Parts: sequence; C-alpha cells; structure tokens
Amino acid sequence: MSFARNGSACVLSAALLSGCGLFGDKAARTAEVAEPAQAVQRMENATSRVDTYRCGDLTATLRQFGDGSSLTVDGRSWALRLERAASGVKRVAVDDETTVFWSKGDSARLELAGVSQPECRLAGGEERSFRAVGNEPGWRLDVTANALVLLTDLGNTRVVAPGPLVEEVDGLRHYRAGTPDGEMSVTVAKRLCVDSMSGMPHPAEVEVNWQGETLRGCGGDPAQLLQGDAWLVVEIDGRRVADPQRVTLAFGDDGRVTGISACNRYSGRYALSGEGLHLSELAGTRMACAPALMEEEQRFHAALATVDGFGIAADGGLELQSAEKAVIRARRD
Repeated sequence: MSFARNGSACVLSAALLSGCGLFGDKAARTAEVAEPAQAVQRMENATSRVDTYRCGDLTATLRQFGDGSSLTVDGRSWALRLERAASGVKRVAVDDETTVFWSKGDSARLELAGVSQPECRLAGGEERSFRAVGNEPGWRLDVTANALVLLTDLGNTRVVAPGPLVEEVDGLRHYRAGTPDGEMSVTVAKRLCVDSMSGMPHPAEVEVNWQGETLRGCGGDPAQLLQGDAWLVVEIDGRRVADPQRVTLAFGDDGRVTGISACNRYSGRYALSGEGLHLSELAGTRMACAPALMEEEQRFHAALATVDGFGIAADGGLELQSAEKAVIRARRD
C-alpha cells in the first residue's frame, strides 16, 4: 500500500478514532471533539466510486475511497470500516457498531442503529444480463450487453473488457473480449453451483480466465431457483405430509411468498442476502379445519419461522433449512 493511501486511512482514523501513530497525542485529543461527518466529507471529496441502493423507501449511497468508505442514508452519513465476513463485503459504522451495510452482488442488508431495513438493491447503471461471484480470492463479474466487468481486490481493481463475443457450444455459454492487458474469457455452465463460503446455491457454474489466472465461482440469481411453479411440501421436520397439494410454497419475483398451509392460505415476504434466506411478515386466514390439518399447519408455520437458508437436493427438490438442517422439503409436479 502506498504512503498516500496510508495517509488517507490515517486521516480518517484520526478523525474518528484515536488516530494513527503518525499524529500522536494530538490526534487523540482531536478525536474527542471531531465530528464523524467531517471525515465523511473529506472522503466524499476524494471518492473513487459511488453506488446507490434502494432499500424500500430509503436511498443508500455507498462511497469508496482507497481502504475507506462512507454510507449516506436520507441525508445522514457514517464513515465505515471493513469487518471480516464469511461472504460478501461487510462494513460497520466506525462510531456505531449497530449500523451495518453488508453487500453481496447487487443486493445488500442494511441495519440502522440495530434496526433491519428492507432489502437493498443496486440502482441505476448499465443493465447487466448476468453476475458471477467467487472466493479465495474474492471476485465479481458483471456481464452486460457492452462489456465484461471484473472486480477483484475488494473492488479496488476493476477491469473492463468491451464488446464481448458470445457463443453457445454443447450447452455452455462462452464470452470473449479483449483489453489492453490481454483477453478475458468466461465460461458459464447451467448447473447447480453452491457458494464455497456462504453455502448459497446458484443456477450456474462460472469460470473466468484472465492474465493466466483461472477464477471459479457461481453465477446467476439464486432467487431463480426458488421462483416459478409452486412447490409442494412433502416433509416437515422429518415427518411426511399427508397431502402435499394442501401444503405449498410459491416464491414470486416481487419478493412475496404465498401458499396453502394445510388449512389456511398465507402470504409473506422473502429476501436473499449474504447470510441466506429470510422470511418475514407471514400472515394467513383463520379458518378452522379438522384437528389433523390444524396440527400440520402449526408445524409448518413453526418450521417456516426458523428458516435461514435453502438448498437444492440432487433430485431437484427444495430444502428450506435452519442452521444448515432441512426443516421443510418440497418438490414440483
């Protein structure tokens, strides 16, 4: 890292914490009275990248400069620091550890003062047709109509390969595009891929070749594996469902989940993030049915309340998971 970058990082840290050793006791005294907003303003003045997200009715702007970053939500700003995470990029406010911005791909999870906000989605920019991510080292690839865009080194290295050529061969999709530093090639195979760190399933395996290095990871939107025809629940907590037609799950592309829960109809919301699958706002009708159906309905809702992830079984079935254990199994006709 250059001295200039270290200096920038020290200036930010000195204004918000107790500073780098470069500033000595004076930095410690300054930190007691310095406003975080001052450091944020300095960072905004030298911003190298800006991303805007929509989080329900909120607008969140992430600005990145060297090793530092800032977050602005509806007029209020925070300086952020990186925090180690199993997947994605997790940033925590320097002066408030309960304010968190955790991004992966074009979505992010936002907490303000410990309160979870609606899922954030990247807004604006050129429409992409495909995204892939990988780990060790972490990287991200966006495929658009006009370019292949590869990000590595926590987003600090960005390579744009314009005008990709596309061809389909034996069920594989290949992209090739040139840059001043050499050719970039990408191969996409439409088969299930599970992220090596988060455990999140994706609809495609991806291989990127760039400057003699091969990057392997997963691509496509995981939500595509959930969406489509309704799932028929065949098992709840290890017990077979009497009639799968009466216990169903349907994931819409609008973020809603609906279905039948043995007796009543229900609806709610679902969201995917770096941490997994989250169900919320579940509610349903209150019709009375036979005791056996009511008992099955209660078990179904109890299982739904514990869901924190999902997987796709070898036979194509859906597994809704809690602590990496399948609590609901479903299939499609």
